[in-house]
Amino acid sequence: YMVKPFDVDELLARARALQRRQRGAAVNVIDHGRLRLDPASLSVTCEGRAVPLQRREFMLLHKLLQSAGQVLSRAQLEESVYGWSDGVESNSLDVHIHRLRRKLYPEVIRTVRGVGYVADPPA
Repeated sequence: YMVKPFDVDELLARARALQRRQRGAAVNVIDHGRLRLDPASLSVTCEGRAVPLQRREFMLLHKLLQSAGQVLSRAQLEESVYGWSDGVESNSLDVHIHRLRRKLYPEVIRTVRGVGYVADPPA
């Protein structure tokens, strides 16, 4: 059950969760090359070591890894990280991306000039 107005991304996420439950695989862990993101425990590991992330950094990385290979615009990322009620500073998304690259490894997030950011699928 969803109350109107609803976010399309949330609707899609709920549909994916229902499909996982139907198949008996309710684990949401995302493996992306050297990274492992577990939304249930809000934890990220890189090559087996725990990586401490702030809440918004985690949300941003989760959104990028969920849509691996798909370029996400700044507006899409800001909406998923900040929502509708929070004010967004002009360079706050850039700061979070910079911190993620520094904490993880730089190749995990690629900038697509004039469009946004993408987490390329692991090779």
